Amino acid sequence: MPIRSIVFLLYFFGSAGASFVVPIAGVLCYIVLYNVYPQETWWGKYLEPLGIRYAYFIAACLAVGTIVNLNRLRYGRQTVHPVEWGMLLMFLTMLLSGVTGVAWNERTNFAIDKMWKVFLFAFMMSHVVVTRRHVWLLLIVFTAMSLYLGYEAKNAPHSAFMHNRLDGIGGPDFRESTGLGIHLLALLPFVAVVLWQKYWRFRVLAFLAACYSVNAILLCRARSAFMAGLVACATAIWYVPRRYRGWAVYMLVFGLLGGVKLSDPWFWGRMKTIVSSHQDREVSSAARLLIWASAWEMIKDHPFGVGVGQFQRMTNRYTTPELRMLYGNPATESVNMIARDAHNSFILCAAETGVLGLACFLLTLIMSWGTLSRLRRRARRHLSDPAMFEMMVFANRMALLVYLVGGMFTSRFYTEGFWWMVILPVCLKRAVENEIREEVREEATVRMLLEDWMRQGDQVQPGLAMGGQPA
Repeated sequence: MPIRSIVFLLYFFGSAGASFVVPIAGVLCYIVLYNVYPQETWWGKYLEPLGIRYAYFIAACLAVGTIVNLNRLRYGRQTVHPVEWGMLLMFLTMLLSGVTGVAWNERTNFAIDKMWKVFLFAFMMSHVVVTRRHVWLLLIVFTAMSLYLGYEAKNAPHSAFMHNRLDGIGGPDFRESTGLGIHLLALLPFVAVVLWQKYWRFRVLAFLAACYSVNAILLCRARSAFMAGLVACATAIWYVPRRYRGWAVYMLVFGLLGGVKLSDPWFWGRMKTIVSSHQDREVSSAARLLIWASAWEMIKDHPFGVGVGQFQRMTNRYTTPELRMLYGNPATESVNMIARDAHNSFILCAAETGVLGLACFLLTLIMSWGTLSRLRRRARRHLSDPAMFEMMVFANRMALLVYLVGGMFTSRFYTEGFWWMVILPVCLKRAVENEIREEVREEATVRMLLEDWMRQGDQVQPGLAMGGQPA
């Protein structure tokens, strides 16, 4: 068995055991598994005879550890945050759409089975990652996973490229090029926060992660990731804390110069298709508008949704003659080539879960974004050292923007990493509240000690004034 397989097993079982006592170990291990996905690695093949379902196993250990240590977890008085309620309502609308939709089949079972685990992990994460130290550990893991995925992309074989675009790296949520590009781009703001730290060992880690990640994003040649990156860069100057605005400008300029240096004609040739004429535009770009038009008809016919996992099957019924002609077979009644994706997270949500599901989705996003806005002001007002939390709020905003803008051109609705960014503001809120409580306790302790000292001094002074000796 390769050394890498042995090291992974030691880390996996060590984290699983530690999660019973320290649940944060289970959270971090689950995130590592999501990014590494050992089932598809060369060294993971040697572990197949063990028959371990890694994500299920670590999630079960984390659930037990969270329940056992529930009284020790410092999540505060608010057991369920409004964002968590929104995610719960979102899942209920998914279940409802399965009942009111056109069918409940294997694809529905797969999506429902996945999403209840996604929301369960998000709920556990928001109750475990609730201190400054835990937030810092999460930040380091995000950076390490960026470096890992970037390194794997740099050393990917030729077979990993399809139409000169990188595929097959990381977990199933982002194994295709567009998903990988958006995922790495969403992690970059957290890498920037680590690079902002004063410790050189972390700066070196973040610098390597940033370089490898940018190179991997360019290899993906994803137009949706490119658009999301442009929006994130344009808004970063506005959302970064004012006293770090100069640093942000410097990092953006340095990153853009590095990206231009690493890019190649294949990348820019694909990006040019964003603004090219309709005649020169690629088939996939031209098909999006037609697919969205078909999806709109689907939503009007099924306002409560066609059911989770049913969009792909239902697109064939709403395929327009223009779309069939685009693929060169006007007589075909079923166009399987285009029945893969809605190419838009919001349209997919509305089509599959209905108008009610879309409303819950938008409400959850608004509450998550609003939590970040209130959190930044509160941290600045009540904490003596709010810098790290302010930067984490900034990174969380940028990651959400990347997923939302990228999700306008490709479906990220069922992507687990996206929902982590939605729930992360709750983690940051609870961590800030714990920090505030600790500082209040310290101030109260100092005040009490000072009052005791002054009280003892008052008792001593009269004796000294009469020429006596203090007792």
